[in-house]
Amino acid sequence: MEGIKHSWTRLKRSIKEFHTKKPHIEFFTALLTIPVLLTVIILNLNNLTGSKGSEKDNAKNETIVITQAAPNEKEIIVTKEACKSGIGDISISNPDENENVSDNPVMVDIDYIAGDYCAVVWSYRISNGTWSSYDDRSIALYNLPNGNIKFDLRVKSVVGNAQKTLTRNFVYSGAQSSPTPTFTPTPTVQQAL
Repeated sequence: MEGIKHSWTRLKRSIKEFHTKKPHIEFFTALLTIPVLLTVIILNLNNLTGSKGSEKDNAKNETIVITQAAPNEKEIIVTKEACKSGIGDISISNPDENENVSDNPVMVDIDYIAGDYCAVVWSYRISNGTWSSYDDRSIALYNLPNGNIKFDLRVKSVVGNAQKTLTRNFVYSGAQSSPTPTFTPTPTVQQAL
C-alpha cells in the first residue's frame, strides 16, 4: 500500500511541476516540426514542377481511345495512345476545282482523316484577303462576289509546328442576297379647324 501512496504522491508532484517543464516540451516539439515542414515543402515543389512538364507532354501527345466491350459485357476499357505530331490526310472535297457555284452560302467541305496523327485546326482566306482565326469547324462562305474565287486553307497541327496550305479555285455566279431598303410614307395627321 505504501508503494501506491508513494506513486500517487510522485504523480501529484509531477503534475504540479509540469508548468515549469512545459516550455521545454513545446520547444522540443517545435524543433521536430521543422524537418517535417521542410520535407513537405520540397515534395510539393517537386510535384508541381514535375507534373507541369509531364502534363503538357501527355496532353499534347496522347489521345484517349474508348473501346466498348460486347453488348452482354458491362465493362468499358479506356486506353491512352500517343498520337503522331504532324498532319494526316486532308483535302478540300467541295467545291471542286474550277466548279461553277451558285449556292449562298457556299459550303466548303474539308475531308480530314486523322489516323494516328493528332488533331488539327485550320484557318482560311478568300482571294488573298485576311486569314480567319484557327478552329476546326465547318466553313460557310456568305455573299461572295461574282467571279473567280481563290480559297486558301491553312492547316496546322495542335502538336508541333507542322503546317500545310491547300488552295481551291472556283467560280461563284450566285445572286447577292443583300436587303433592299423600302420607303414607306408615314400618314400625316390633319388638325381639325
